[in-house]
Amino acid sequence: MKTAQQISSKKLASVLVVSAVLFSSLAFKLPSLEIPSVLAQVPEEKFVSDEKPLEPVATEQTQVTLTAIPPRIGEDNSLKALPGEKLQIQLRVRNLSEKTVNVTTSAQDFILSDDGETPIAIDDVSSNRWSLASWLTIIPTENTIEPDQTIGLNVLIEIPKDALPGGHYAMVLHQPSQLTNNFELQGDSQSAVNQRVGTLIYVIVDGDINEEAYIRNFSFPAFTEYGPVPFSYTIENNSDIHIIPQMNVEIFNILNQKVDDIQVGSKNVFPLTSRDFDGKWERIWGFGPYTAKLTMSYGSGGSIVVASSKFWLLPIKLVIVILIGLLILTVLVLSIKKHLNYRRDMDAKRIAELENQIQNSSSKKSDQDDTLQL
Repeated sequence: MKTAQQISSKKLASVLVVSAVLFSSLAFKLPSLEIPSVLAQVPEEKFVSDEKPLEPVATEQTQVTLTAIPPRIGEDNSLKALPGEKLQIQLRVRNLSEKTVNVTTSAQDFILSDDGETPIAIDDVSSNRWSLASWLTIIPTENTIEPDQTIGLNVLIEIPKDALPGGHYAMVLHQPSQLTNNFELQGDSQSAVNQRVGTLIYVIVDGDINEEAYIRNFSFPAFTEYGPVPFSYTIENNSDIHIIPQMNVEIFNILNQKVDDIQVGSKNVFPLTSRDFDGKWERIWGFGPYTAKLTMSYGSGGSIVVASSKFWLLPIKLVIVILIGLLILTVLVLSIKKHLNYRRDMDAKRIAELENQIQNSSSKKSDQDDTLQL
């Protein structure tokens, strides 16, 4: 009996030692679950109204800084007219340098670079359906601006009778009359193109305007252990006009319950161009699959476009460690229970044997007493 009990105790001790070693090794291999910073990094914009202000560039000989006010006008569709009508706006230029500057002002059409953000001035307007520069008359085009002085300019917009409905875009650019390599012009909170500063003008010719936009490539990483969880998508604008889409991302759990809302900043998307957007879901911990629903509204009629994406947010390493810990705990509980049952059975056997011995002893004594009486 003692030998069997000792063997059972040794088995239990072995199970405990192996379990402890296994759990310790897993714990050491588990990477540190440091929570990364959830501060969203704001991407720099090369050219939009919400861009990072450009710092003036100084040289050894001189420093000239011009500022165009405002950086853009009409992007809210406020400059809208019918073919044949006229509009008038006023722009300003400020000289922030310490010297008098002779400034020449002109108008140019522009297109956007492949990134959908950076304007590029163009001189050939023959194939530019969105041309506006030839409709502009600037008064005056030559100005002398004293240090820290702001001057005003009048811009007359004459829309041709045969103008195509939709958006038309141009830059009103300001630059020194004698631009040299001794200084470089850049402006604070302005559009800067080839050492010139200027204002973007958005004019809408009223009429039958097509408004059509799509969401492309809305996606999250398929699997993430912990957040923030990045996402990205592209807005494709096939309209005759620029759009400023209003966007919202909703996150739903596996039970289709909404768990979060993400507001996405809006940016201009010009006609027949695409623009990339990105963001982050700032949730650090999550358990299970999620569905993200992106809703975009745009245009004068408030058209709605919806896209969705599925992804997983699950701390898989932590879950594995917890499951292994539960497995080890289950094995320990079952081993202890088995050991206790074994001891109970052994005790019951021992008691039964003692009872048999007592009963046998009583029977023998009774037989001896009967023999003596005979």
